[in-house]
Amino acid sequence: MMNVTLDTNCIIDLEEGRDAAPYIKVLIDMHENRRINLRVVAISASERKPGGKYASNFAEFKDKIATVGLANAEILKPIGYWGITFWDWCVWAGDDIVDLERKIHEILLPNIDFIYGDFCRKHGLDPASVETDKRWRNATCDVLALWSHIYHGGGIFVTTDRNFHKKTKKYALIDLGAGNILRPKDTVARLSKRVKSA
Repeated sequence: MMNVTLDTNCIIDLEEGRDAAPYIKVLIDMHENRRINLRVVAISASERKPGGKYASNFAEFKDKIATVGLANAEILKPIGYWGITFWDWCVWAGDDIVDLERKIHEILLPNIDFIYGDFCRKHGLDPASVETDKRWRNATCDVLALWSHIYHGGGIFVTTDRNFHKKTKKYALIDLGAGNILRPKDTVARLSKRVKSA
């Protein structure tokens, strides 16, 4: 079965009933009918919630995805980051793992430092501050979303985030093992053609 990974924006699309939501619901239906393997990324639990707060535990995220129909989706673990990821929902980093993360970061967010200490020095921040800077944290969450997709088998990475679709970035990210990067509507169209031709 084709692996199809939803990023954080897709979860928000479902929560807020945005234009992409009906297509994501089709993907959920395909998953429930065992036509695709639908996945979400655990790093989505570390993204800021409306109001600027963060989830205090991973159960909040599981409740959130269940509410929008994703209770049966596979959850992909990201690389562990102290103060960002959840202890039981991450993997330990080795050199090969970090190498892929760095390559994704350099393509996706070349203007943001990969190392948090470097980012802090550039912006006059204290790296020992209790809360990680939200700009760097958001960038890292985006990188780890795609990293999780690639590391756990690729397939189709589904996102409405324009940054992933820029011509200067999309194909370089696909070359790293993403398989494909599509919007929800295009994913449904691609998978529907695949089913018809099977």
